[in-house]
Amino acid sequence: MDHSNHSIRRRLAVTGSTAALALALLAAQPVYAQSDAAVLQGRVDGAQAGAVVVVTDIHTGQQRTGKVDEQGNYVIIGLRPSTYRVEVEGRDPMETTLLIGQTSVVDFTDASREIVVRGGRIVQEVRTQSVVTNVTPAQIEHLPQNKRNFLAFAELAPGLSVSRGGNAQIQAGSVASSNVNVFLDGVSIKNPINHGGVLGQNFGLGNPFPQIAIQEYKVETQNFGAETGQAGSAVLTAITKTGGDEFHGSAFIQFQPKGFITQPFFDKQRGFEKPDYNRKQFGGELGGPIIPGKLNFYVAMEGTDQNLPGATGNVTTPIPQNLASEVNVTHNNDFKQQLYFGKLTFYASGEDTINLSGFIRSENNLSDIDGNATPSHGRTIRTNEDRYQLNWTHAGDDIYNVLNISYLKATQSTPSVGTGPELILAQGTSFDAIVRAGAHFFEQGDRTRALTFRDDLTLARGDHRIKLGAQVAFLDLTRNVSDHFNGSFFFTNPGAVASFDFETATPFGAQINLQPSDELSSSDTQIGLYAQDEWAPDEHWTVNLGLRWDFESNANNNNYVTPQAVADALRNYPGWAANGIDPEDFISTGDNRGREWGAFQPRLGISYDVHGDRDLVFFAGAGRYYDRNLFIEGVIETLTNENKTVTVPFCSATVTTGCLDYSSALRDTDALRAAAAPLFPGGGSVFVLNNKTSLPYSDQFNIGVRKRFGDIQASLTLSHIESDNIFQFVRSNFFENGWFSRFVTRDANGNVTGCTDGGRNWIQDFSPGGLSNGDGSPVPVSVCAAQNAQLAGFSGKLDRGVSDGKARFTGLYFELEKPFTDVSEWGFRSVLTIQRATSNVAMELNGDEFFNGADQTGFGWQKVNGIEDWRYVLTGNWRAPWDIDLSGFLTLTSGPRFGTLQAPWNGGPAAPDGACCVGNLGGPLSPKRFIGYKRFDLRVAKTFKMPYGEGHELTVDFQAFNVFNWLNRNYSSWGAGGGVPPPLVEDSQVGNDARSFQAGIKYRF
Repeated sequence: MDHSNHSIRRRLAVTGSTAALALALLAAQPVYAQSDAAVLQGRVDGAQAGAVVVVTDIHTGQQRTGKVDEQGNYVIIGLRPSTYRVEVEGRDPMETTLLIGQTSVVDFTDASREIVVRGGRIVQEVRTQSVVTNVTPAQIEHLPQNKRNFLAFAELAPGLSVSRGGNAQIQAGSVASSNVNVFLDGVSIKNPINHGGVLGQNFGLGNPFPQIAIQEYKVETQNFGAETGQAGSAVLTAITKTGGDEFHGSAFIQFQPKGFITQPFFDKQRGFEKPDYNRKQFGGELGGPIIPGKLNFYVAMEGTDQNLPGATGNVTTPIPQNLASEVNVTHNNDFKQQLYFGKLTFYASGEDTINLSGFIRSENNLSDIDGNATPSHGRTIRTNEDRYQLNWTHAGDDIYNVLNISYLKATQSTPSVGTGPELILAQGTSFDAIVRAGAHFFEQGDRTRALTFRDDLTLARGDHRIKLGAQVAFLDLTRNVSDHFNGSFFFTNPGAVASFDFETATPFGAQINLQPSDELSSSDTQIGLYAQDEWAPDEHWTVNLGLRWDFESNANNNNYVTPQAVADALRNYPGWAANGIDPEDFISTGDNRGREWGAFQPRLGISYDVHGDRDLVFFAGAGRYYDRNLFIEGVIETLTNENKTVTVPFCSATVTTGCLDYSSALRDTDALRAAAAPLFPGGGSVFVLNNKTSLPYSDQFNIGVRKRFGDIQASLTLSHIESDNIFQFVRSNFFENGWFSRFVTRDANGNVTGCTDGGRNWIQDFSPGGLSNGDGSPVPVSVCAAQNAQLAGFSGKLDRGVSDGKARFTGLYFELEKPFTDVSEWGFRSVLTIQRATSNVAMELNGDEFFNGADQTGFGWQKVNGIEDWRYVLTGNWRAPWDIDLSGFLTLTSGPRFGTLQAPWNGGPAAPDGACCVGNLGGPLSPKRFIGYKRFDLRVAKTFKMPYGEGHELTVDFQAFNVFNWLNRNYSSWGAGGGVPPPLVEDSQVGNDARSFQAGIKYRF
């Protein structure tokens, strides 16, 4: 559809009247209100001061004006990205396209009476200090793409990667995807509760917004302006389309049947039958005037209907036939999504524009039906989102103001398909699982409510553009975790009988969670203030100096009160005393968790245009960027400390103590919970936060050069980022003498003769308690002082929250681009990223718990798990003869770094008493091959002009993904890194990566 976006929140900008200000449009592009605006500037030779330059948005018909100053220069700021007609009295008009965050130069030369558009119709902003990449409407429309998720094009930016397989998570620098922020029409869609960076992307397969309604976006890899908040790595800023002064619309459908999908390599190798698969992606849009020149509308919808193959049941143990017919089949993981977007744009006056928009997201993904489970045991990943925005922009002669009000209601949950308790068929009376039926034992859900107010003001003062802004957001956050909250009942497998009825059979035992509640809610207020000065003293230099301050009222669940039993146990725990850990740092009284008042973030950007013509520009930037700790990290403490799952045997001839007499009344889980509680005094696992948990932040530095070679823009950038205060819960059970693990020596009679320190880098879920000799007598501490690592009165793990994690990133980015536009015949983009990402945290990104040792820094500095050493992306577009469009997308990478797992069973060292193995889950290892991941996608499209109605077109396209069916393997610490020596390969394939095809048809008018 040929609409442009009317952005909800405009870049803080003002019109100026001096030549210096006209050339001062190179400052950093922010990511809040004004990051989605554009600037038009230039020179009119021979024009008198005060001459008027008129720019008209050819899609909406709206006009803005600027005046020529005494030097013949003009500047018009705060323009929404679109195509404009530029007019000056006595000169021929000219059209130019402004991209999001771009400054375009249109000169009317006096000598030739012609118009010069410096840098072409579309060109990246070259004077910004930011490392910025524009993703144009033409790229979104024409590049091949398997899923209609606009986030996938973020790979066009240097230093960024998008997760493979299922959900699309953006990662940058040396830190997790939760450090990324995405802004849509000026409003953040960052996930405040869970991982993934974007609402719904932590474990959902869906798209965060209908791609058909996205006009364009830009990606800032690093060093953004002071307008930016809550982003420790990269920022993506997108704008939506808006209705124009003519009616336009489109509709499409894309097909991917079973025959279009190549069976994954290892499934075929193992002789698995190719499962059923079918996907349809469809949508449409319509926009136009309601009151011509005053009120426009735009609506869009996209949907996905997908039948995904899931696990194939393969229970070989003889089981009842009625259960075998439900279990030993191929289960489908169906996925359905509907996305709706609508916008009204009211032009109240020549200076004032009001936008009202709404977005609704609804998706369901049937998932988690294991190979030994019935369909009722599956879970549905359910995501729902409602978002509404009101935006008012006002543009005066020397002032530009943007007011934005937004409301968000979002939920994501994993409810079980079935209801009630879990029903398990076991071997004999062992508490294992041959068949899982009934409802799933684990469910979780997040709910966000947010009301946000933001105002951004820009004042023009000579050579300076002063920006001031404030934001306040009121959030209500809720998380629930149901782990065996509805109970699990165990039944003895009767073998291959015809039928088995769980309802009438008698269980031999159960598991039940004794916690009183599975939900926690909290309110939080976030405040952000900033000031920024963009100064351009001449046509060469631009200096951007800003300061930002952020505050959060309840970042760490501040009202939580540590249970008295936990507090007493910690104060008397010898293992912490021996390690110098002060328990008072982790005991909350409800008012001793301080708020972070010192989140001041200075930011500096400098650029030097050597010739003053945007041909050769040197740039540099530095700044501090605070992010925030996720809500899930704060509530883990509360939910875990109330959580205790116990195994309850029912009394029988062989079980007479520590059991319950079974009756049908115990099928009620509340009754079972009440009856079981007296059998299991004390608590389970204990997780505690540090009362002074620090906010994560990154210090970012970059220096680079940009050079234009005809139509090709080249850029070389050196980047460095230092990230601090990476948070995790760390295993904190210690023996009385301070050791984390122990090796015990015994004589021939089983008597303990001594013990030695096993070290701190072990996966050890449950620490041993006291020691006994072979005859059952206790071992005195004089023989072995490493005893009683269990917290008194509790039976599970002890974890404490720490923020000792650090990460460092150094990258070299080399970019070449010839922009591909709606009028160009061909274009390409080439991006090479060479990077070194290191951290002192040996854990996979997005990990809440450091479970592989007692110290985040125990494995020392090393490369980061999941991040590549290098990445190369090449895209190309060509408008071939006969209205045929060809486009390709090539991705080559080193493959992700991964860790190593060394255990006694795979050639690793002997494990200490109670420990499993050594798990260095950082990134010390890399794939065997130099190219660890490679993929080439191709799209061919043919457009037919319809014989009726101007602008009516029918486009058919065919896309091929992973054209050469290259085998791209997964690389995990447990697989490719498991063993001594590690195999460095893994017999599993990246999800949804086998060669596939897609056919589509689109009609537009």
